[in-house]
Amino acid sequence: MAKIKNIKQKANFNKLPDKTLNHLKKFYILIFIVSVLAYINTLTHGYVLDDYSVIKENYVVKKGFDGISTILKTGYRFGYWNSPDNLYRPFPLIMFAIEWQFFPDTPLVGHLINIILYGILCVLLFMLFAKLLNSYPLHIPFIAVLLFSLHPIHTEVVANIKSRDEILAFLFGTLTILSLLKHIEKNRTAYIVYACIAFLFALLSKESAITLLAIIPLTFYFFTKISIRRNIFYTVILIIPTFIFFVMRHKAIGQQAHLSETTMIDNLLVAAPDFITKYSTAIKILGLYLWKLIIPYPLACDYSYNQIPITGLSNVYFIISLLVYMSMFIYAIIKFKTKDLVSYAILFYLISMSIYSNLFITIGTSFGERLLFVPSFAYTLVLSYFILKVPKTINFQNHDAQFNFYKIIKSKPFIISVVIMIPYFYLTVNRNKDWKTSLTLYEVDIKKSPNSAHMNYYYGLEVMKEKAMKDGQVVRPQFLDTAIYYFYKAKQIIPTYADAYDQLGLAYFRKNEWDKSLAYYDTCLKLAPTKSITYSNMGVIYFNRQQYDKALEVYEKAVRYDPRFADAWFNLGSTYGTLGKYNEAINAFKKCIEINPDKAEAYYYIGITYQMLNDNQNAQFYLNKAYELKPSLKK
Repeated sequence: MAKIKNIKQKANFNKLPDKTLNHLKKFYILIFIVSVLAYINTLTHGYVLDDYSVIKENYVVKKGFDGISTILKTGYRFGYWNSPDNLYRPFPLIMFAIEWQFFPDTPLVGHLINIILYGILCVLLFMLFAKLLNSYPLHIPFIAVLLFSLHPIHTEVVANIKSRDEILAFLFGTLTILSLLKHIEKNRTAYIVYACIAFLFALLSKESAITLLAIIPLTFYFFTKISIRRNIFYTVILIIPTFIFFVMRHKAIGQQAHLSETTMIDNLLVAAPDFITKYSTAIKILGLYLWKLIIPYPLACDYSYNQIPITGLSNVYFIISLLVYMSMFIYAIIKFKTKDLVSYAILFYLISMSIYSNLFITIGTSFGERLLFVPSFAYTLVLSYFILKVPKTINFQNHDAQFNFYKIIKSKPFIISVVIMIPYFYLTVNRNKDWKTSLTLYEVDIKKSPNSAHMNYYYGLEVMKEKAMKDGQVVRPQFLDTAIYYFYKAKQIIPTYADAYDQLGLAYFRKNEWDKSLAYYDTCLKLAPTKSITYSNMGVIYFNRQQYDKALEVYEKAVRYDPRFADAWFNLGSTYGTLGKYNEAINAFKKCIEINPDKAEAYYYIGITYQMLNDNQNAQFYLNKAYELKPSLKK
């Protein structure tokens, strides 16, 4: 279907007749409702996957307002682990901290905000592309956004609270372009300022927003009549918030960000033996991304080593992927001068995927469905374009008719799109159910990614935590053996997987097979000599065996390698107290509550230790605090 000719620029909706405005409101409402309905069943879900490291077990986020200054000055997972961090995404963390301040440990709020933000994003996308595609029927942006809102590949983003960074980055990126379009229309400096602020927030939400520096001039070239000089001006202006972001990032993590520390456990491409194998596998993975857009089934939360085998130049999937991407690129270049919509969508896709391709830099993962969040809009844009080409019956004669809500939803292209939307909606709603808890997710996905070391490891964790244990006690020991099976499989897939050995040690400890437990802990520490949790776990065994000197030695190593490890400080305090080193015990317990202010037991033992020192005033102060936090401690 050819473009509709002689339709006036519709960049400013405020100039449209009231009747048209009313129709546009109907589009907004329908898009928002559809987007929300697709994910409404996640409201009863808990914290899943990375929600623990980013929210539930992140001690900085759990400080609420008091943690915001720390969030701005540290890496993304500073509040969870004591390792180099190459991520700086303070804005979503600040949101999580504020939510925790008012609604502590309430995943419902996090899920609700994700859904609302997703609905707003979809409405803004429609607003933007309805403006940009002014020479095309409104069907294209309308259908594209609806397909985007329902695409099952987005379940990992919307159903997982942590992935709000993806939603926020795309939302603020969209606001950036809308603000610049307003400046084109009204030439008011304020809109430049709004664009810069929006772009800074996009970058502070997720670093991948940097690709907008290429997408924005591309968009203006294809869909506006501004001069090349003015297009360059807008790009240069956005360098200001980009510079601010990199200054903030450098101050926070500049001295500790090490991309080279990516391991094969996280990114299977690290295991490639040579340059050619690495890049042929990366290109094959790019083909898998396209396949997941076209056929979003089955979906899984993890595809790490060795679920996607490393391959060479002779692999058929590499060859197909290479040919498809080359064809896409050639088409986009050939049609570039004609400002063809498909050409734009291809370039949008390639630019937004570039940062995740592992072709230019090796990132922290080899494949993730969440990484298709922004690129998927290019796919739905092309899909909606070709849906309109099928019936060849769209023939609006005037501008107002194109905005007629009822005519559009009764048109053949929309009916055809509904045939796609219905299975999308079904797959999305059903996939959401898998994301209810980490256990439900891994139970389903272990069948889809049985060769992933990560998946086997995480499933073993959940089996041990949720099936074998209850309130810290082993209630169904048979599931310890199940967990051991999956930990063992994980370390078979990657023999250097230190975490798998650590959890094997913990599982055997809970089976009361302490010698075997210590053997696995020793193996873990040979692979990861600074793994503080393993030293702490060993300390429990030594303490239980009354080998207090050995317990003291490993607990001191635990806090040396991770000074923010609250439980290790608590255990160290208990060991000092048992050895009669009361002042050292008090200091260790105070370190514990400095990191975890809600640890009632730490206050309690500080009080008991002060009693040992005959300091009744301090003893009573800390005991009262302990009873306030946990009345059951009062005997």
